[in-house]
This record gives sequence, structure tokens and C-alpha cells, in this order.
Amino acid sequence: MCDTFVTLSDATLKGNVIFGKNSDRPHGEIQDVVAIPAQTYNPNEQVKCTFITIEQVEKTFAVILSKPRWMWGAEMGANECGVVIGNEAVWTIEPYKRIGLLGMDLLRLALERGETALSALKVITSLLEQYGQGGNCAL
Repeated sequence: MCDTFVTLSDATLKGNVIFGKNSDRPHGEIQDVVAIPAQTYNPNEQVKCTFITIEQVEKTFAVILSKPRWMWGAEMGANECGVVIGNEAVWTIEPYKRIGLLGMDLLRLALERGETALSALKVITSLLEQYGQGGNCAL
């Protein structure tokens, strides 16, 4: 199981936010830490996520991500606006697509597109409605 924690600034000695996460990824899987700069895209550009391609937005925020090397999405990360997200597996009996956006794709898209936690949440829910979630998250 994954575990994520956050300590907000009012609970730390120096007023910092502390974020941490462990991960239950497959043994031997390489996790890269990558920094991706803010970018501007042309109209009608697309972005290839792990399994599907979707419409790209005009501008993305700079992000730092911890991600499995083989995957487009990420386990956790932060953007230049201070939004931080950690991926958690949630077991469900609800139907999901065989191929769709991985939860980790949604995490990266939310950080690249969300200026606040609320706008990142709206990115995730909007993309879930449009493309659905699905696909194998391990090789």
C-alpha cells in the first residue's frame, strides 16, 4: 500500500509544508525524478499520455515529478504554483476502461494544468468524465 502525508505550515517549526510519500511499485522498477519546464503549445496540439493521446492545453506549469521510467504519468510531484499531489491506489468495484488515463497520468496532467488545488481537482474530474480511467499501471 502507498502512504502519503502532509504537514501544513502552521504545524512546522519554520512554517514550511512537508510532503512525503512511499510507493508499492514493482520490485526493481526505476523511478526517475524529473523537472519539466513550463511550456506553451500551439492550438490543436496533442499530448501522448501512457496509453492514450488527448488534447493539449495552451500553457502548462513547470513541474517536478517522481515517476516510473516507462510511464508518462507520475507517482507524486509538485508544480511551480505550490500544488502537490501524491498518487494512491483505490480499490473499487466501479467499472473502468481497459485503456484510458492512468491515475498517474491524471496526477501529472493536474499538476501541469492546475494553478490551485481546486483547479487541479477540476482538471482530474473533467478528464475522467471525458476520457475515463483505465490501463495497467505496472509492467
